[in-house]
Amino acid sequence: MRTIHRLEPHGTEKMKDFRSLKFLDRMRPVFEAFGVEYPVMRKIIRIKLVMDGRRVPTVIGSGRSEEEGSSSYRSSLLAYGLIGLFIGLMMIVPMPLFLQMNIVLGMLLFMIMTTMISDFSSVLLDLKDKSILLTRPVNLRTLNAAKLVHIVIYLLSITAAMSGVSLVAGLIRHGVWFFLLFLFELILICGFVILFTSILYFIILHFFSGEKLKDIINYFQIALSVFMTVGYQLIGRLFDFKDLHFTPLWWNFLLPSAWFAAPFSLLVDHDFNIYYFLLTAAGIVISVAAIILYLKVAAPVFEKNLQKLNNSAERGHAMKKHSLQQTVSNVICRSRLERVFFTFSARMLKNERKLKLRLYPNITFAMIFPFIFLLNFLSGGRSFAQALAEIKGGDYFLFLYLSAMLLAPMIVMLGMSENYKGSWIYRVMPIGSPGEILKGAAKAFIYKYIFPVFFFAGLIFTAIYGVEIIPDIILIFLNTLILMLLISGFSKKELPFCKDFQYTQNGSNLGLMILSMALSGAFAGVHFMLLRFFSPGIYLFIALSIGLILILWHTAFKVTWREIAGNA
Repeated sequence: MRTIHRLEPHGTEKMKDFRSLKFLDRMRPVFEAFGVEYPVMRKIIRIKLVMDGRRVPTVIGSGRSEEEGSSSYRSSLLAYGLIGLFIGLMMIVPMPLFLQMNIVLGMLLFMIMTTMISDFSSVLLDLKDKSILLTRPVNLRTLNAAKLVHIVIYLLSITAAMSGVSLVAGLIRHGVWFFLLFLFELILICGFVILFTSILYFIILHFFSGEKLKDIINYFQIALSVFMTVGYQLIGRLFDFKDLHFTPLWWNFLLPSAWFAAPFSLLVDHDFNIYYFLLTAAGIVISVAAIILYLKVAAPVFEKNLQKLNNSAERGHAMKKHSLQQTVSNVICRSRLERVFFTFSARMLKNERKLKLRLYPNITFAMIFPFIFLLNFLSGGRSFAQALAEIKGGDYFLFLYLSAMLLAPMIVMLGMSENYKGSWIYRVMPIGSPGEILKGAAKAFIYKYIFPVFFFAGLIFTAIYGVEIIPDIILIFLNTLILMLLISGFSKKELPFCKDFQYTQNGSNLGLMILSMALSGAFAGVHFMLLRFFSPGIYLFIALSIGLILILWHTAFKVTWREIAGNA
């Protein structure tokens, strides 16, 4: 036991004890009955809870510094509480109880599941505990119990934060029985999430490498970041809450939220429709089947498959000699050094998971924001043909300047990297001017992110308006490059991938975003005036933009080693 005590972080004994551990102390006989060494398990969980406070959850972003980490967990619970406030508002909307609980439980299930995968996968998939603690007098049963209890504490915390308002609103509106049933189902949902996540990871690890699993977790983190920002934009446009009624459909049996919502109709509304009995039965049968599948099939080999996470497998295949990327670099890069750093930057942008977590949400916003505003035309009882006719009657492709506003400031993120300590390589390489490095990285950024966004959005707007708007799309793309070059010129000179993420200057980034908003608005205004009063002027605007790009390209990257020596 003394050995375990030495494993605790310095000063831990003086810390205020966690309430969850005080509650856990009352269940000590239960754990000891299953052969768990409770004092050891308690110390392990305590250390894990301390480390939770230093981890920055996806929901509050990844721009926090290490100094802010100690309060990040409480900040995340506050953020989840704000989400729960919006979910709880659904409880006061007059609608059938089954439909209401389907929506509420569906949102809670989605948020809990996504948060579990995005922020707590490092705990579920952690292998360091075994390599460190099993060499000490700690048995495997105690370590697994500590791991499970830690996950349950985390899930119950975020579930309570997100469902608290809904529970109170339900208690006031539907009474105590509703409250107790809702509380019981929230506990079941937590178990369902842990079970489903474990089975999902088992399937992925069985067929794919550990690297593929890490990529999938990263995509879930990105999806959570995107949902947090654009979800409120879509909800009001996708649902019309007037004259709500519910019609049972066969595909409701595929929704876990329907399984958990059906008992409310039976026990609270006393609606004994056979449909609700079948849904409740489906939830019980599927949940029991999942538990059996996990215990009999997944669990025995899950830990063995986790060893794949330690495999240093190759990320993808080697690039072919005449790949598209190499062809593009040969066309757009003037010097051999520029081509080298174009390829280097493109690979870093592909492989850096933490950088992608920063970049991909903005890229997704840039893709969908121009079209979110078009959803307004589908409301008010309009048919799709009527909405399309109204859209064609306006210059709504100018919403692409919203994409420009979001994409241009992202160029400053090229300075961040998880592997920033390797930036010493810039100093030892025989490079005369750092401008070649910056040019190669900027072109890789345009190739990987800016061009695909405009190609995707341009195809959709061309399908709506016809090929006559292609010059307008080209002009908006060129103006985006101008914005990017201006922001690059005004921002601090940094070599690509040379700084840790904790040094992000939020004040500076805010200034660059304001600059991007002002300039993109000015470009959009000029573009709109030309469309209204002098449409041939678009071609003159294109020529001027090309000329300005050529000038800015030579000035924005005209940098000496002395200017960036402190950053490399």
